[in-house]
Amino acid sequence: MRSPLWSPGARSPDAVREDGPSAFPQARRAAASNLLAMWRERFAFLGLGSNVEDRLDHLQDAVDALNADRRIRVDAVSSVYETEPVGGPQQGPFLNLAVRVATRHAPRQLLRACQAVEAKLGRVRTVRWGPRTIDVDILLYDDRTVRRRRLQIPHPRLTERAFALIPLIEVAPGQILPDGRSLPAALAKIAPIEGVTMVGTQVHMPSQAPS
Repeated sequence: MRSPLWSPGARSPDAVREDGPSAFPQARRAAASNLLAMWRERFAFLGLGSNVEDRLDHLQDAVDALNADRRIRVDAVSSVYETEPVGGPQQGPFLNLAVRVATRHAPRQLLRACQAVEAKLGRVRTVRWGPRTIDVDILLYDDRTVRRRRLQIPHPRLTERAFALIPLIEVAPGQILPDGRSLPAALAKIAPIEGVTMVGTQVHMPSQAPS
């Protein structure tokens, strides 16, 4: 089935119509509808970063690993930006990007999938905001707001970080935050922007990665 282009608030079409067959008893139709809801794709936006070893390789490996999850489809990849570290110990600069994914994972399942990618690529959590092979954060999930002890969506520091907002704007044009602001408006709020430099488009969609 051909997937539609993303637009703010868009969702991929259901694999099966929810309204048929009309002969189903009401309870069976409700059960089928609930099952279909579990299989709908939602659009989510992830922020990726790396500042050790071969940073571009880590970013590409993370994009590929996300797409290898059968419930995640990478739909767009932003440009790569070099950014100065924010907080934490003294360390080297990061390369950051954002990806748009269509996913059948619920938010907490998606978090676990992101953490699995981090673990696969050797992320070790020893020092908060310390150097890392890869960081995979959920920035936005559809139009949802989530407030859990281990998961907050939108990301709690999204609107404070130019290195997250700038690539996110590339893959989420027109997206509106839960507070009603556009992403460019949120970025303008923290101007002037310093320490964020575009370095190119070296990280590709999985099907476009060079051999």
